[in-house]
Amino acid sequence: MVETLQKEVDMLRTLHKQEAQRKEGLDLVGNQRSHIGAGGGSSDRRFGATGVFLPTTPKHVIQAHPIEATSVRYDGTGLDLIATGSSDSTVKVWDTNNGQVKATLRGGSGHPMLGVDLSGGLVVGCGADKTCRVWNIRTQRMIHQLAGHSTKVTCVRLLNNEKGVITGSADRSIKVWDISRSTYKQTTTFRHSSTSNCMDVSLDSLTVFSGHMDGGIRLWDVRSGKRVLDVLSMHEGGVTSVQCHPMNGNQILTNGRDSVLRVVDVRTCTAVQSLGHEDFRTAFNYSSCGISPDGAYALAGSGTTGEVFVWGLTDGKVKKKLKAHNVGVGGVAWGRGGSNGQQVATVDRNGVLMLWA
Repeated sequence: MVETLQKEVDMLRTLHKQEAQRKEGLDLVGNQRSHIGAGGGSSDRRFGATGVFLPTTPKHVIQAHPIEATSVRYDGTGLDLIATGSSDSTVKVWDTNNGQVKATLRGGSGHPMLGVDLSGGLVVGCGADKTCRVWNIRTQRMIHQLAGHSTKVTCVRLLNNEKGVITGSADRSIKVWDISRSTYKQTTTFRHSSTSNCMDVSLDSLTVFSGHMDGGIRLWDVRSGKRVLDVLSMHEGGVTSVQCHPMNGNQILTNGRDSVLRVVDVRTCTAVQSLGHEDFRTAFNYSSCGISPDGAYALAGSGTTGEVFVWGLTDGKVKKKLKAHNVGVGGVAWGRGGSNGQQVATVDRNGVLMLWA
């Protein structure tokens, strides 16, 4: 009898704690949304001159790397630049106008690059050598090599107007780095129980959304260094990609090893839309997803067939099924378009980069 009562008390305490975390997370997201609505942090996130378009055909087909390309990312300030990372240990920066390479940046020899980001004249790349490198795009000079993780670094984002970097690792930690001075400083460490393969940062750089191998999503407050929300078991397999919704601070888009994309409302910790197709497979732990700048469409590539899928987020239906890659696609990106309007990119296991029109 006593044991039964104690179990009930423990369960109630756990539920109370989870509810308190959920409310704290909702307050955080609500504050974020208010901040964005007031104009803060969103002024540099605009689409290109041509608005949003659905990809139809490759504008440029580029042999970007000799082997598997793992990641692709558009410039965060809207320039006509895109970065790719590869298992060949390099990060490359490309001009989306002509498809020409502008910089080739080398990481640790023999260590795959697993994540990239670029913004404000800087590009970052993280990889299996346990570090994250920061380069100046113009000079192609490495200005920081962030060391502190004990195993491979799986994902990276620039934040706070390129004054900071956040990294996720297989050592089950997420670290925030201050790179505003000539010597970097590791400022905050978030610890968790499951490897994070992906993350994204809110428009105001105050909230981090991380996806984990246990199928869950965590929200972190950069200022306090605290975990403010757990969204448990959102995917049956690991979460491979998290993208903030560009028009709704309460929603994120995720991709998972269960080959399903989900639009998640962090206020209710539930999926409001699930996207899939019988021919779509999420085959890699680095398989990404993208969301259009107007928040109307989602994008992902199949890791088996190489087909690229576009879904409408209103009705959840497939709007495009594009066949141009000959092998599986892992990395995708949907940018704001820059000055030329080019805004969709995909990379595959043969190292091919396609810029879509």
